[in-house]
Amino acid sequence: MSKKQILIVIIAFLLSCAIIFIGSNPNTIYAKIVGIYTNTNTPRQLYRIYLSGKSIGVIESEKELLDYIDGKQQQLKEKYQVDKVYAPNDLDIIKEITYNETILSVEEIYQKIEDIMGPSSFTVDGYEIKINGIEKSNEDGTVTTTPDITLYVLDKDIFTNSVRKTITAFIDSDQYDSYLNDTQKKLEENEEGTIIENISIANNIMIKETRIPVGDMIYQTEEELSKYLLFGTTKEQESYIVKAGDTIEEISYNNKLSTEEFLIANTNFKTAQDLLYPGQVVKLGLISPVFDLVEVEHVVSKKVKTMETIYKNDDTQYVGYERVEQEGQDGLELITQKIQLVNGEIKEIVTVPGSTVELVPTINKIVTRGTKQYQVYNPNIDVPVGIGSWVWPTMTPYTISSPYGWRWGKLHEGLDISGITYGSAIKAVNNGVVVESSYNSTNGNYIIIKHSNGYYTMYAHMASRTKKYGDIVMSNDQIGTAGRSGFASGVHLHFGLYSGYPFRGGVALNPYTTIFR
Repeated sequence: MSKKQILIVIIAFLLSCAIIFIGSNPNTIYAKIVGIYTNTNTPRQLYRIYLSGKSIGVIESEKELLDYIDGKQQQLKEKYQVDKVYAPNDLDIIKEITYNETILSVEEIYQKIEDIMGPSSFTVDGYEIKINGIEKSNEDGTVTTTPDITLYVLDKDIFTNSVRKTITAFIDSDQYDSYLNDTQKKLEENEEGTIIENISIANNIMIKETRIPVGDMIYQTEEELSKYLLFGTTKEQESYIVKAGDTIEEISYNNKLSTEEFLIANTNFKTAQDLLYPGQVVKLGLISPVFDLVEVEHVVSKKVKTMETIYKNDDTQYVGYERVEQEGQDGLELITQKIQLVNGEIKEIVTVPGSTVELVPTINKIVTRGTKQYQVYNPNIDVPVGIGSWVWPTMTPYTISSPYGWRWGKLHEGLDISGITYGSAIKAVNNGVVVESSYNSTNGNYIIIKHSNGYYTMYAHMASRTKKYGDIVMSNDQIGTAGRSGFASGVHLHFGLYSGYPFRGGVALNPYTTIFR
């Protein structure tokens, strides 16, 4: 090849290199030289998907993903009767500008969501209801707080109507409506009747709109939510098939329910005297309301004022001798009281001072009794005071706020006698000997009296005790004063009757049917 030809080839080569150089990005040429390749494509606006704070990829369209999620949930739409289903609450979509990034399809992102969170993580529009717990005192003197509860409904009216159903399980629906509409009948002077002064829920309740994961419990009907609000569970309650001769009182007691609890669980009955028929199915569920319904009533009623027996002691006659000097007669009074109930259970009764009207005067019975002892008393062996007359232990009139029987799944071994004045006299119901006079966190100030017929009586929650261990008492002797010591929500006397020593093998008896018949 001639020198001229060689020169032409060299010039052509240099020209081709120049063309390549001019048409190329300098950075790209440098990167090729050092062996690293960096893609410098034009920046793009994409959407990064985060699930529980962790990136799972990027997509081109947020709307396309949300529409895809909604379109895949036809079964959920039919189940909850909704028009739209949304992404999980833990899913975040962040717009960002990025260069070289692998772009996923909405189908791929959807599958990642299902794989990580599961299909129950998708959400629907609804309402979150939070019922805060409240403090409650226990029998041992400690205080505990009930747990907070969170509920979900799709329609706020479901919760509102369920609360009403729960309230009217404790309060007559007509009375409740009259209270809400301020149409309660006003009481005339000396007229009997009840006016609801206030109804409230002790728990703080908050409602807010939210998106509910379909995996959470969503209450779709009033019946289902009402059951939970009243029983604390949606499980099917136990039932009982009525047999011939059954009564509401017998069925309740045999199944560890009070008649009040039975009536709350079976709202088709109004009173414990309602008739049953063989084959009828009744519920035996033990109520456990998730909130505390507090009701305050203004009650005017006629009450018998029981005559007192006034004893005159005669130490020339032996114990057991009695002679009636004057026959007595019960009176009648019109009493005005404020009564507080929580979930249908009476918690406190206060007689309005100065409101009592005497309708029929009371004539006290006067009896002379012997007090001469036959022998020296040994409290561990005998009770040498004989059997006297059974008398009522408190002032009258009074109200039995909780009778003997089952209450909240526990046997209430006695009578709670309310409507009595703080500091009023508590009396021995019969002759006997004090075998305990003490205090504990449950009973407060209490006294146990041993009687000669094998009975023991217990008097609890007193403000003070005026008798000590070993003291001999006679019917109607004052042994203390009314109060609310120990585990007590209001002024009342817990009066118990036992055959045998209480809590040491003695058997609790119903005072009404045993000694006050």
